[in-house]
Amino acid sequence: MSRARACGLTLFLGAALSALAGEPAVALRAESFTVPPATGPVFYVDVENRSGSPCQGTLAVRPPEGWQLHRAEQALSLGPNETKRVAFAIQKATNRDDNAYPVQVVATLGGSRVVREQTVVCASAPYFKPRIDGRAGDWDDAIPVTFAVKGRKTVVRTFWNRDEMAFLVEVDEARLVGYRKAAEFDAVQIAVAPREARTGTKPAEEAARYEFLLVASGSFWSRDKCFLLAKPGVTLAATQERRGLAPLQLKDAKLSVRRRRGVTAYECAIPLSAMPEIKATEGREFCLSFLVHDPDGTGVRDWGEAAGLWPWQRNRLAWSDWPGARWQAAPFDGKVEWGFCSSKH
Repeated sequence: MSRARACGLTLFLGAALSALAGEPAVALRAESFTVPPATGPVFYVDVENRSGSPCQGTLAVRPPEGWQLHRAEQALSLGPNETKRVAFAIQKATNRDDNAYPVQVVATLGGSRVVREQTVVCASAPYFKPRIDGRAGDWDDAIPVTFAVKGRKTVVRTFWNRDEMAFLVEVDEARLVGYRKAAEFDAVQIAVAPREARTGTKPAEEAARYEFLLVASGSFWSRDKCFLLAKPGVTLAATQERRGLAPLQLKDAKLSVRRRRGVTAYECAIPLSAMPEIKATEGREFCLSFLVHDPDGTGVRDWGEAAGLWPWQRNRLAWSDWPGARWQAAPFDGKVEWGFCSSKH
């Protein structure tokens, strides 16, 4: 029997077993763009062989209408249980105002065909220093990343400059529950890490991320607060302890939380000095993800899920626990691609 036929048979049997187990034999995921598509970046597709046998075949990408890739199809070889990050160079592309790009990825391995359709985004922070004043007027040149959970939208925008990273997270929700106003309250949780960082799977391993919690004070007389929940070097076990938040306050961070017409806006700037392992420079990739906590509404909104991470990439150790959080399920890994760019054009 030829290797290709044997691989096809293995994939067929693997697909049948995986279907019974609720998992595909080969998993595909199109990554977000980390710079605006019109600049002609490299586009990446993650491929995982879920079987215990090597396979060979092709990987093809169908980009948005009107785009051109240097090569839309290329050879693919996967070892047993191997994951690869495959690059496709963009020859011609256009940016979209809604930042939503439909793509189709097809893996053909030994006669077995796996197709995944996704809408990907440009996840990138242009260079700019906004005023943190609770007004969104100077965020027009940021790139909006939008997703919805149970009909409620979340829109995230990011900037960077030589001194800080800035975030604007707009949360469509029924009401805002502030810090100390209830046993469970609303918050935005952000994880930032170098591109090569990986999340451990054992409590004794060390964290490889900076993690922040943004909360509204819920009081006219008290400031909104940013807490530093984790940084590289602390054990993952420590991140799962429900520590008091007050000692974790990052006083150098600037934060304003405003609510208008059913939308809560978290506007924040975090000094890069608080994240020394993040080297902010144009064109550099890093990892960024976020969770929106809406305990009396949609529950936890997870960017990792919206960005297309695979179901088995849930990892409770990827995110810190904290008093006031309610978890319906283990969150997805917080190591999702993002980038620094000069502008959105």
